[in-house]
Amino acid sequence: MAMTATLKHIRGMAGAPSVPVLQADALSEVFFVNEYVSRSLPCVIKGAVRRWGALEKWRDKEYVKARSGHHSVNYFPHEYHVSSKRNDVGQETLTFANALDRLHSCKTKMAIVPTVLPTELQSDTGGFSFLSRTEPAFCYTDVRYFFYRNAGTTWHYHPFDETLMCQIIGSKRIGLLYANTHHQIRLRNLFFQEDYYDDPTVFDAFGNADLRWFSATLNEGDALYIPPLWWHGVTPIDEEFGATVAVTWRSPPHVIAYAIKKMASGHVDMIGKTEMTRYQDLVDIAAKMGLEKELAIARQRGV
Repeated sequence: MAMTATLKHIRGMAGAPSVPVLQADALSEVFFVNEYVSRSLPCVIKGAVRRWGALEKWRDKEYVKARSGHHSVNYFPHEYHVSSKRNDVGQETLTFANALDRLHSCKTKMAIVPTVLPTELQSDTGGFSFLSRTEPAFCYTDVRYFFYRNAGTTWHYHPFDETLMCQIIGSKRIGLLYANTHHQIRLRNLFFQEDYYDDPTVFDAFGNADLRWFSATLNEGDALYIPPLWWHGVTPIDEEFGATVAVTWRSPPHVIAYAIKKMASGHVDMIGKTEMTRYQDLVDIAAKMGLEKELAIARQRGV
């Protein structure tokens, strides 16, 4: 089993309990929205995407190359980091076809391609039996792709928006921690600087701090629901080619309001503020909630 520093160097992950595991066939939309989305609680949904054509079609790299190999993508010969000092090292711009060849090669030890570009592949995905029509997310496009070999993503959180991390090829282990903790500022500094990646002792300073770590295992056809403001680090379980699709949508109004208030108070940061695809929509909604001033403060404090 592969295990990168993303989880291996976090002491709290050793005995972290699993998030709840639900069965897609028995999951109603009302239950999912009321018990998990509205309460911002993560869960694994078994079989959430098992009927997507991508599970079979994307195993054939020639099929994927023929559909969308012409796109230019960023190829990272390491994990997908949050700090530019690590993420920029060795980065290349390749055609998606060339990147796929590398990712499938046993000579490649670790690499990842995060992209939104292969829009031709979206027809191989689909919807969810437990989630119907949703509003578009503020920060992200509706669908993002992660093609990789023995590489995950280091610890980060989404300031807004709901996410279903859908596993297409391979398996992953994910660590999770809610950002609503009085240790948040110290955690942010450690996770964003990523010193823990080489030095696991940086977390020793927390001692027996009351941090509630959780874990999740994601197999092919499953999805992990990740609410906003939940730190998560992702590592592959195997060392082969893998593929993940992230589907995002807009949070319920009370979840949006909670996030804005937390960011305005300085408890959490509005990360990625310059990359929000629908920031004006967020401004308009904040104004309707009477939180326009709080959003402005949150944006000013953002990173």
